[in-house]
Amino acid sequence: MHRTRSILMIALMVFTTANLSAQSDLLILTSDFATGSMAYLPSGATTAQVNLLGIHSDAVGYFQDGRIYIVNRLGQDNIILLDPADVATPIAQFSVGNGSNPRDIEVLSPGKAYVSRYESSDLLVVDPRDGTEIGVIDLSAYADADGLPEMDQIVRVGDLVYVSCQRLDRDAGFVPGDAVLVIIDIVSDAVVGDIALSAANPNSVIVVGERIVVSGSAGFGDRAGGIDIIDTRSATSLGLAITETQLGGDLNYLVLRTSNAGFAIVLDENFANSIVPVDLATGSVGTPLEGLSGGYIASVAIDGNRLLIGDQGSFTDPSSAGLKIYDATTGVLLQGPIDTGLPPNYIVVLNQAPITAVREERSAALPVDTALGAGYPNPFNATVRAPFDVAVDGYVEMHVYDLLGRRVQTLVAEHLSPGGYSATWNGTDAAGHTVANGTYFLRLATGADRAMTKVMLLK
Repeated sequence: MHRTRSILMIALMVFTTANLSAQSDLLILTSDFATGSMAYLPSGATTAQVNLLGIHSDAVGYFQDGRIYIVNRLGQDNIILLDPADVATPIAQFSVGNGSNPRDIEVLSPGKAYVSRYESSDLLVVDPRDGTEIGVIDLSAYADADGLPEMDQIVRVGDLVYVSCQRLDRDAGFVPGDAVLVIIDIVSDAVVGDIALSAANPNSVIVVGERIVVSGSAGFGDRAGGIDIIDTRSATSLGLAITETQLGGDLNYLVLRTSNAGFAIVLDENFANSIVPVDLATGSVGTPLEGLSGGYIASVAIDGNRLLIGDQGSFTDPSSAGLKIYDATTGVLLQGPIDTGLPPNYIVVLNQAPITAVREERSAALPVDTALGAGYPNPFNATVRAPFDVAVDGYVEMHVYDLLGRRVQTLVAEHLSPGGYSATWNGTDAAGHTVANGTYFLRLATGADRAMTKVMLLK
């Protein structure tokens, strides 16, 4: 009996260690809705450093180009710039306009970024190093009768940026109207189009190759929301891959582990929060994860094969609050709750690896051989896309190397089934910095098969 128990314990330890490998450092923004602070969980650590820096009680954070941006929202209306090497000491802090309620920042180059502002019809253009205003982009054409478009999330695909506009009618109690993605050319800073979304009140906006996945919650309890798929090539919505009816509640947030597999925060009619696995390819919804409090879940994030959940606990079980870490493939709870000081409110993964292994829509015939195609466009300026085939079910890796054989970036590191895929590289290294012009190699490895192709970056 004791020997069997020991074997099981050893197996669990090996399983847990394997699933916690290749971790990124984590910055957790914390809040009790009156005050805000930050906690830091280094890679491999089991205890977080807490109460590192006072921030707004309603703040979100982003890691881009090797820097952390803390967006202090309505009531403070500023952005704090941090170095990951010293998260407790701000490099800079700048205002984005009194009462503007900033929501997101997208860094386009070392000297240029877009900032969305909920209480303004102007998208702000700033120097992200110190907040110097460069200009504004007028989005008033997308406002409803209250005069505001309620701009929220910003994502980039190549030389185009997509800004989600919720278009809530404030004069009617914030009833959601027809939501859009506004398309902006980052070279000219001009609006060049828009895409009507299939679900109102968008929250999460995720780039997956040449597609954008948008989760929309619509109105509370109406089950009119869902997960929308946007084709950027045709600038159209492909419709809802999964509806709120299938989810069984209001869709509050979405993260993706691969191009199709992810997790959704769902709120039921009793305001209980749960997290369910979703598969966009099949439209399936799995059973809720175990080990959560049922209380407010403010944020979820993906770090490799780790699902990170900020569980704020419940009235009946406040001790369940903390950071919880799950295996993103099996849904097994690996760690937690990890104390973050104040309850966790937003999780920033200090790693900028994009979701790149995008399943291609090809013929039903599965590939006979594992192969890597030529990158295109080549040479490239913003992003390069490389198609590849996987012949055997298994773990697949694709890395970028420079001419000296040094690994620059990881594009794919996940289990894939046989089929055709593509990977996209945006010309950055593992720290999020843009690499120098020149020749680079994309190397595909799966089982015993190896393949390589050459690409050239010209900025």
